[in-house]
Amino acid sequence: MSQDLESQTSESAHNAQERRKSNLAFAFFCMDADRAKDMETFYAFCRLMDDIADEETRPVEERRRQLLLWKEEIKKLYEGREDLTALAKEMREMIARRNIPQEYIQDIIDGVLTDTEAVKFQTYEQVRKYCYGVASAVGLASIYIFGFKNPQTKLFAEALGYALQFTNILRDVVGDAICHSRVYIPADEMAHFGVTDGDLRNPSSNPNCKKLFQLMYFRAKHFFNKARRLIAEEDRRALAPAFIMWAIYEKILERIRESGFNITEKSVKISKPEKIWLAMKAIRYSKRPSRERKSFGKVAVVGAGIAGMTSALKLLLDGYDVDVFEARGSRGGRVATISAFGARLDNATHAAMGCYDNLRASMALCGADMNDIFSPVSGMDFVSADSASTTVKYPKGNLFSKALSVLSYAKIKGFASARNMALLLEIKAAMMPREGETAAELLRRKKIPEQTVKTFWLPFCVSALNTKPEEADARLMADTLRKSLLKGREAGLLYLAKRPIADAYEHFEVYVKACGGSVNFGDSLSHIAFDGTRAAEITTSKSGAHSFDYLLLALPAKATERLLPKNSPIAEKLGSVRTTDIANAYFTTDKKLIASEYACIIGSPIHWLFDLTGRLGASAQKRLYSITISDAEIGGAGWEISKDFIERELGKVFGKFETQQVLPSLFRQATISADPKTQSARPRQSEIIGAFENVNAVGDWLQTDLPCTMESAAKSALEVTFDRYEDTCRISQHV
Repeated sequence: MSQDLESQTSESAHNAQERRKSNLAFAFFCMDADRAKDMETFYAFCRLMDDIADEETRPVEERRRQLLLWKEEIKKLYEGREDLTALAKEMREMIARRNIPQEYIQDIIDGVLTDTEAVKFQTYEQVRKYCYGVASAVGLASIYIFGFKNPQTKLFAEALGYALQFTNILRDVVGDAICHSRVYIPADEMAHFGVTDGDLRNPSSNPNCKKLFQLMYFRAKHFFNKARRLIAEEDRRALAPAFIMWAIYEKILERIRESGFNITEKSVKISKPEKIWLAMKAIRYSKRPSRERKSFGKVAVVGAGIAGMTSALKLLLDGYDVDVFEARGSRGGRVATISAFGARLDNATHAAMGCYDNLRASMALCGADMNDIFSPVSGMDFVSADSASTTVKYPKGNLFSKALSVLSYAKIKGFASARNMALLLEIKAAMMPREGETAAELLRRKKIPEQTVKTFWLPFCVSALNTKPEEADARLMADTLRKSLLKGREAGLLYLAKRPIADAYEHFEVYVKACGGSVNFGDSLSHIAFDGTRAAEITTSKSGAHSFDYLLLALPAKATERLLPKNSPIAEKLGSVRTTDIANAYFTTDKKLIASEYACIIGSPIHWLFDLTGRLGASAQKRLYSITISDAEIGGAGWEISKDFIERELGKVFGKFETQQVLPSLFRQATISADPKTQSARPRQSEIIGAFENVNAVGDWLQTDLPCTMESAAKSALEVTFDRYEDTCRISQHV
């Protein structure tokens, strides 16, 4: 048997020149001579195992037989036997010097054995197991040669191995399909994106290939950032060879992203001069002590609304392991999808603005483009029972006209008055109102005409802040106006959803599972067990008790308050927070009510009317509308939202008409109030992580210097961190 194995170790596989042709071998030069020699011996073994598995001119049975013989050879090596091949004897001496456990060497052979089988990977876990053998086990054995002290470095080696191999899989996805008929992508992921094995031979034939490749990029980046969090400072210098490999492969990964995921049979490569430059940077990195204190481990994310989904994706990208728990049966939270009137709709009508950069980045995290979900409106109608309708058209001309787009509202009666324009200029110049002043007090102090308050300031305040001017914080209203309408260009444009907003996150579950996480729907959080200021365990309604390293609450403010210890400073702050309601209703009718996509109704308890007929399809025989009432006081005196209510109130403006079907959608405690006292009680994330050892929160109710909107929810999630001394992995690097 030894002669059989000896014949494999020809000079082409075992000589020093051949060993230096790969990125792995390139990293040896920074090691001292003894360790470099041992690394060359180990690399020769790894190279030989690969060569045996990949020698497609030989029968599969023969290749498997040879690899199984090597498993026996390794076993003999560890038993101290002498009847070994030359390479095995070198390995024995090296292993004895470095004390490498046998399991890693055997795992490497098991990994390459997979390449001799006609394996169709069905799940992420199957692919991960393969990557462990061919990459992570190599890294785990290598750190014994490098010399490590901290057990955490084993976790680092495993994570980095996954990162390198998942980058390899993405880089070679087309070549592997064409040349070897191999696919290292879970079948369930391919099915989700509608990609077949044949598509991988020519990805340009199926646009969904790029969506799949973007997921694969995300997964590789997750493991690179996970490895980054696991660097043990006392082993930093010893890990210089690993840092070189890391730098080269992460550069390859970013080149693929920069190409727009236009992957061909010709693999992305890094030139030798660039490798040298990257190696020098990596060596400097290994010698430079880090002042960062990065956390790592598993995060339990509770809630799968916009804030919960965004934070889960951001934390995955930052290198954490994530499990998500959501009480509802589907994702979306307050932007969940419903089926009604023969159409897929949001559970209420939601609008965005051009300044919603955080929402745009949130959607991009799982491969969605906000422009595929929202489209800008061309204008809006201002209608009332006692005056003629006014249509505001948004500018489409040059940058100058867009910069002054707020002047489009000059058609509204009283908007262009001297006092109103002076107030707008003050706000534009960031001259903020008095602290604690309400919006109504500001407008009275500035002597804004009552008509202007009624036609402009009231609609803006209730729509943007979900609070009436009599209670709304003037500073928040002014700052919101400055960041939107007064910013000019696209920032002040209103965007309406042309399909359900939850569709932007249709790949959410796949992204979480692609990094080894889980998404648990219909599983509500019932209890948090605290040990002092540390959350020790959560209990959920369906799956029971769960442990974790960190807990992230993506729940409404009042739900968060109920779950936190009563004596915590955060619970005390949230106890003084007021909430406001929002009422929405869909209805159908035969009558066309408005010319534009939506209308602001002046002097009515109904604030907004939206024309959603386009959701029904071109053949629709009826018209679909929705109404929105902000700061609704649901259940209060005289409260109703019914067929009669809609016909009566809208009839005052549009004349008599008859509704056919009505579907109310009521949101109690939809947002927190924008009154000055509540605004001062909104905690920042830094306060929460300062009050608890391992708990943080996200949501529109946190202090983000924005009102409670989808944008605020997304911003809080993109800023989430459990690192105490620095905010790592800025989202702009990845989106």
